[in-house]
Amino acid sequence: MACAIALTATLSAAGALAHDASRYPDWKGQWVRKSAGTFDPGKPYGLGQRAPLTPEYQVVLEASVADQAAGGQGNNPMAGCIPPAMPRMMIVYGLGMELVITPETTYVLMGEPMNQLRRIYTDGRDWPESFEPTYSGYSIGRWEDQDGDGRHDVLVVETRGIKGPHSYDSSGMPFHRDGKAVVKERIYLDRANPDILVDEITVFDNALTQPWTVTRRYARERDTMWLETICGEDEHQVKIGNEDYFVSGDGFLMPTRKDQPPPDLRHFEQVAK
Repeated sequence: MACAIALTATLSAAGALAHDASRYPDWKGQWVRKSAGTFDPGKPYGLGQRAPLTPEYQVVLEASVADQAAGGQGNNPMAGCIPPAMPRMMIVYGLGMELVITPETTYVLMGEPMNQLRRIYTDGRDWPESFEPTYSGYSIGRWEDQDGDGRHDVLVVETRGIKGPHSYDSSGMPFHRDGKAVVKERIYLDRANPDILVDEITVFDNALTQPWTVTRRYARERDTMWLETICGEDEHQVKIGNEDYFVSGDGFLMPTRKDQPPPDLRHFEQVAK
């Protein structure tokens, strides 16, 4: 009798899981970006993004772009192996991302860089009174059935608590230093092509004069291939003090711009020439 009850419970649980799975979209596979690595994929790099920045933070962007033109890294934290953070991580670098859907949480696994992980909680929770900021942020989502067929097709997400430093893309477009950025997303399959995933991203930040919305698209690879990437294993960018240097292939420190001063060697024994 006990075995029969256990078997019945197991079958009931399996049936419930199968029923739950039928309510969620098929997002399996490897999703690779279809567009540029700029935050707004439809606009040029840097100043060409025309980000709606306040005058104070427009100056930060212009200084970053100028520094990069001179050989530096500007306001680009990823140059020092700092994770891209939200929403920049949704540019999706290299090998793309994988999405794993459960009723309580949707997991976004980034192939590279730095093997980042997002947890989007869909269990009906409210925002906690306090939580530790992370580069991925704290994400709460809900599913919507837009076409009324009984199956979820849009994941609506809000992300708070994004750890700094972070920028929108490699140009160094800045976020406000107060760390209060909020990112809202609508993620869904293209109705005309189920192998295209769409992410509508809107950023609310005090460094912006208005919310900034961009749309990113990803193509599905069904024959997946995942590789491990460790940022620090082949990192040639070196920051010493306030200066960015480069390590050559033969291991020597090199300047990144003309007339760049060498690092301060006061704690090293100087060799007489």
